Amino acid sequence: MYLVTSEQMQLFDRRTISTLCVPGIVLMEHAGKAVAERAAATQPKRVVVLCGKGNNGGDGWVAARWLHHRGVAVEVLTLAHPAELAGDARLAAQMALCAGVPQRPLTQLESPPEGGSADAAASGFRLPQADVYIDALLGTGSNRPVAPDSRIGRVIAALNQVDGWVLAVDVPSGVDASTGCVGGLVVRAHETITFAAQKLGTAVSPGCEYTGRVHVVDIGIRVEPGEETGPLAAWVTETAIRDWLPARAPLSHKGTYGRVGVAIGRMQGAAVLAGLGAARGGAGLVALAGLDLPTLAVPPEFVVRAGAPDLAAAVSDCQALVLGPGLGDALAPWRPVLDQFEGPVVVDADGLRLLGSRPPAEGAPVEPRWVLTPHPKECARLLGWTTADVQARRLAAATTLARQTGAVVLLKGYHSIIAHPDGRIAVNPTGDASLATAGTGDVLAGLIGGLLAQGLPPFAAAAAGAWIHGRAGELAGEAMGPASVMASDVIDNISRAIHLHFDR
Repeated sequence: MYLVTSEQMQLFDRRTISTLCVPGIVLMEHAGKAVAERAAATQPKRVVVLCGKGNNGGDGWVAARWLHHRGVAVEVLTLAHPAELAGDARLAAQMALCAGVPQRPLTQLESPPEGGSADAAASGFRLPQADVYIDALLGTGSNRPVAPDSRIGRVIAALNQVDGWVLAVDVPSGVDASTGCVGGLVVRAHETITFAAQKLGTAVSPGCEYTGRVHVVDIGIRVEPGEETGPLAAWVTETAIRDWLPARAPLSHKGTYGRVGVAIGRMQGAAVLAGLGAARGGAGLVALAGLDLPTLAVPPEFVVRAGAPDLAAAVSDCQALVLGPGLGDALAPWRPVLDQFEGPVVVDADGLRLLGSRPPAEGAPVEPRWVLTPHPKECARLLGWTTADVQARRLAAATTLARQTGAVVLLKGYHSIIAHPDGRIAVNPTGDASLATAGTGDVLAGLIGGLLAQGLPPFAAAAAGAWIHGRAGELAGEAMGPASVMASDVIDNISRAIHLHFDR
């Protein structure tokens, strides 16, 4: 399931119009009719459509005309007079007006009547009462923050105060369709109906927090990657993971599924959690390696290679290494190991501090060896940003860090982002508040290490690990409630997630 930027969508749109000879007004007709059908499914008595100046507004005009044909009481509120519109949007408005759709300029609503609510008065607008409001104000081409004191900003403020159901067309107005940035006022939609492919900015945070449920509708536009589009982002899906995971062959043994080395430091519980994540993810053997012998109970299935000074030798037979969970200040001995180890490495938590003095990679490798798994604060430190900057521009943060380090980056958080230095992006849809507890990040690092040991490439291992980890958290939360979930509960549900979705 592709996720496209505004620029990519424009390319697909133009390609459909030019190579398939499909007029733009036909695509607009399909889009607007789909919006009308979704709005009509709620059986509204009255619908208000807010239309902007561009093609997004044109979709709104078409939707209003189809709702009018269905006998729904509908009114269009416009930012621009229909005569000021251009191209297909102008034609869509003319058809709606000829069909008898009533319209009013939004300027007529700028002075709220006596007795209006304080919120409406503060916005400068009081929108008429309706069951459904359709947001067709700004489309995918808008990427500037909406200022609160602008006219459209005051309209959005009023729309966010209504009691009715809000349906956004393509993207909620105020969300950058390409990046998910929301620098100003944003429409909070209950649902978003989008065309041909979901827009990347509505899949990543913070943009995804305003979309509600997203419906993707086929309106006849081909969405296919090509040289001119560059790589297309995508959701991590069960289908993709099923293709990546190795089958469990009858004639196999522990070596078939790889050895994972896990660095163990002073906070030993974190390393054990990582090792359990690797084991539940299918790794054939987990080896804990460190300078000091463990002082807490270690699962009897683990191999302990601690108490010896040669750390590189302790992990030399491992196919993957997990470095960081619980290391604390015991970083220095692992610095040369990070450079010498020839297999893929998951660098998490304290291990990320080993990257602080490393120069940016000069050009991304064909397939990176490292998977970095920072949370927003760690990502901010590596980039020299603030945590607030990372959260406001999560997509840019993940892709910038991947490009600078030459590593696959999994930026943790709601709808975690997996970024490859060559520009590939995946977004993980699984996971919920059940994962908001200590140790779950350690489990994720170990799970990815276990997948790497089984032969998955770093990008696939990070994407599959994020999906399985998120699903395990959901299953744990369903069983005991999100507030009670611990990292060990997530570990217990990794096997259940794999069994439910991928066992063959």
